[in-house]
Amino acid sequence: MDKILLILSTTRKSDKCVKEAVDIASKENAMLIILFVVDYEVPQKIFDSLTEEGWIGRKTTENLFNAVLDEYSVQGKDKILEIEEVAKNRGIDYKSIVKRGTFLEVVLSVVEKEEVNLILVTRRKRSGLSRFFFGSAVAELKEKVTCEVRIIDE
Repeated sequence: MDKILLILSTTRKSDKCVKEAVDIASKENAMLIILFVVDYEVPQKIFDSLTEEGWIGRKTTENLFNAVLDEYSVQGKDKILEIEEVAKNRGIDYKSIVKRGTFLEVVLSVVEKEEVNLILVTRRKRSGLSRFFFGSAVAELKEKVTCEVRIIDE
């Protein structure tokens, strides 16, 4: 059975991408693996800047950082429950995963473990200049995997 990996994260929750993944899984009779990445990098960059500027202290940052990650985990689980309900109603086999870490590391580990055939992901909206200077996790993902990666732009 083919496996389709739908990647969601704190900054990637596209309904368009979800619909596409569910439609393909249904049409191809494939297993849908729903991955929600609780990405450390997003809040870490913000808190590092606030700490450097003296707005918050190191201990406060740790507590706040963990609270934010907990909230992202709850949001991820809620989103997954919505998708699971749709998958059940359409008779799609599915597996759900919520993992904390950096986007690329988590995705690559799941791709390897689950041996997926197709990845669907939304690219965050950013300028070309921003992608040039800071890189793109999705572009890097495409370079590192052997399966097809479909990028769904909003």
